Amino acid sequence: MSEQGQRVRALVAVDPSENSKKAVVLSAKFAKKTGVKLILLHVIEDVSSYKEIPDTWVHQQKAKKAQAMLDELKKLAEEHGAEDVETKIAVGPIAEEVVRIGEEGDYDYIVVGTRGMSGFKRMLIGSVAEKIVLYAPCPVVIIR
Repeated sequence: MSEQGQRVRALVAVDPSENSKKAVVLSAKFAKKTGVKLILLHVIEDVSSYKEIPDTWVHQQKAKKAQAMLDELKKLAEEHGAEDVETKIAVGPIAEEVVRIGEEGDYDYIVVGTRGMSGFKRMLIGSVAEKIVLYAPCPVVIIR
């Protein structure tokens, strides 16, 4: 957590979904009013399941696509008033990486967009947002 007098920092976990765009816009509007620094994070899930294609090639392609998406979302945040926006890419299980980076980066809060799945579908795949809420080292804002 930021010490008194230090700038508040928010980790905004993003993906290509509309809910992530919504989370970025709302975070940017809040940052405009409060001066919060936004760090947009996209986690690339582990690529080792693509056995027939070299991991490095798959990772490079996913990283290029992720950076292009982050650049777009950074521009969107700036268009909505955020003045201090950084981007970050991580590789691994999504919830675990968001929590790990939240811990290591000493963020004041984490923002996550959720698709709001329920019922059987949610039971099968689990909820990334729920895992982040359970294990995050700081408050978590869920945007739906």
